[in-house]
Amino acid sequence: MRIRGVLLFTMFLLLTGCWNKVELNDIAIISATGVDWKDGKWVLSYQVVIPKAISSTTGGNATAAVNVFSTEGENFRIAISKASEESSRRLYFSHNQIVIISQEAARKGIAPLLESYLRNHDSRETVSVFLSKGNARRMLEQLIPLEQIPGAAIQRMIANEEAGSSAFRQMTIHSVLKELLSSTEATGIPGLVLAGSERSTDSIDKMGHTSTPSKVRLKELGLIHGDKLVGWLNDDQSRGVMWLTNNVDKTTVSFSCAENVQGPDGSAVRILQTTTKIQSVPMNGKWKMNIKVAAKGVLMVYSCSGDLTKPSEVERVERKIEEEIKAILLGGWKSVQKYKTDIVHFGQTIHKQHPKLWKEVSGSWDELFPLTEIDVTVKVKVESTGMSGRNFSDAQKKSDS
Repeated sequence: MRIRGVLLFTMFLLLTGCWNKVELNDIAIISATGVDWKDGKWVLSYQVVIPKAISSTTGGNATAAVNVFSTEGENFRIAISKASEESSRRLYFSHNQIVIISQEAARKGIAPLLESYLRNHDSRETVSVFLSKGNARRMLEQLIPLEQIPGAAIQRMIANEEAGSSAFRQMTIHSVLKELLSSTEATGIPGLVLAGSERSTDSIDKMGHTSTPSKVRLKELGLIHGDKLVGWLNDDQSRGVMWLTNNVDKTTVSFSCAENVQGPDGSAVRILQTTTKIQSVPMNGKWKMNIKVAAKGVLMVYSCSGDLTKPSEVERVERKIEEEIKAILLGGWKSVQKYKTDIVHFGQTIHKQHPKLWKEVSGSWDELFPLTEIDVTVKVKVESTGMSGRNFSDAQKKSDS
């Protein structure tokens, strides 16, 4: 009897099939989502993939591989439910790659977005998050050269930036949630702008030229405190934050050869390896952060007049690079200090290193954070100077003499 029962149960499972299967013809695959706030309502925009346009060969009747439409409502779920009023298919968010939040929506607060992601089974925590000073829907409407699906292109853009330049960090729903639920309740989210002319690149016809009238690009870092946008950092300040938070992977640093005066940054080093370590120290009711940065790199451009075959000249170049990195780091610190927003995780550092003291200061950290002092030490090692000991102009003069 027991064996017969097991066999019947197994047959039942085989006959039922996949209880949650999804037919491709029944769904609208979302590749990107936009969030705007307009006239007291949430406006959600969806970048829907058109499979037929992707699979079709290039020709005179080529069409965009995505379509964008919007719905609105008093909350996110009401707005999403209204999609059935103008879409023949159910919205499917499992392939959503990015979310773009307009400045107005971010100032209103991103808590409803995060709450929606926590409740929706189709949503993924690996979705990348961006802010936009302009309309989020307009960003979704832009076509991007080399890629058929703009949402996927923007995600590749931030991944490429994070790995190659380190001015911005890829922020996913998971990382935003993690930082806003931390002891400091603050995070930074990269921004998107439409660079170029005021004309949108929103049709295949405009993609047929050697250059487009406008393009989507990464620019500035939005500061979120609690769940609201409180300010913006420029690209250089964002780089300083990346150094402070040990998020620099590879980057290029330009520096000047001038001694004791401000000169042009005619030289550059490619940083290939970095570490930033922070030690928190209590100090008369305030805090001091001892920050040690170590970096290794190769010289890419050399406009100085020194001879790189001499160790003393290499050391002088290393000191110049150290000064520049320290200046970038201090610039990032001053910017977040002004906004009183701890996206550099000093509070978390204190929490880990001095848990008992953190209990005493956590309630007043917003006031104590901008009073924090930092002491920065940077150590750079140039591992390669290239094939010439002098810059090209000096080497050319020497060969002529």
